Amino acid sequence: MAFIDSEINMGELIANLRIRFGKDFTSFRSSCLKRRLALRMSSLGLSTLDEYMNYLSVHPAEIEQLLDTVTIHVTEFFRDHEVYDALAKEILPAMAERKIYSPARTIRVWSAGCSTGEETYSIAILILQYLRTNDIRLGLEVYGTDISKESCRIARKGVYLERKIARVPANLRQNYFEPDESGLKVSGDVRRFVKFQVHDLFSAPPFSLLDILVCRNVLIHFDSAVRNGVLARFHAALGEDGILILGKSEAMTGSALRLFELMDPRNKMYRKHILRDSEGGSR
Repeated sequence: MAFIDSEINMGELIANLRIRFGKDFTSFRSSCLKRRLALRMSSLGLSTLDEYMNYLSVHPAEIEQLLDTVTIHVTEFFRDHEVYDALAKEILPAMAERKIYSPARTIRVWSAGCSTGEETYSIAILILQYLRTNDIRLGLEVYGTDISKESCRIARKGVYLERKIARVPANLRQNYFEPDESGLKVSGDVRRFVKFQVHDLFSAPPFSLLDILVCRNVLIHFDSAVRNGVLARFHAALGEDGILILGKSEAMTGSALRLFELMDPRNKMYRKHILRDSEGGSR
């Protein structure tokens, strides 16, 4: 298949997409964008960039499909179970103890780049199970965001094929899911703590004073400068002692290193580092 083979053409494409459809793809790595664009063109049976741009003119809804393809990442319930084990054993005990004696008796969580919601619900279930098992009475707010409207729509429904739930431990599957004609549905007992909304990570965070922020296998799609900008916004969104969890193949570099303290190298868990200004204030 004929395809874009120069940065100039990619630059022209990105400019066209921004001007004609109001979608900004400049923050994505060029190599990633090329691969995902090739996938969309192949699925449509198109062999040149001109054909694809003409197709977009006739089918403007395709821009959302392209966006979904560029940003899609693999997700499933309790993916990388050791991360959830570490969260339950290393993070939640101290966090819950602090919350019990603090004015804000609510654990606030943001699952950024949540795709169709499996990770967001997994975190909510894990925390609920921990609080109930240990008879700890705290509030819980879990927010899932994604740039894809369609992904957020699916996440809000909370209905998944049974194979998607296969790795969920039997006791959690029994307590937090219910039968649905399309598979299994996350129970209302969980969904009442979870909210989803469309959000672009390149814009200001929609939440603040967060206790946990999870963004796994999303930042690898961005150039280093863009990635560090996102991490700076994450730092601002976290409260004191806030925890950031990245994907296992992701690492901090450059200016982001001063923002967080690495707690768990294996599971890529970081604690927010409080910055001090020249007058001794914190932020």
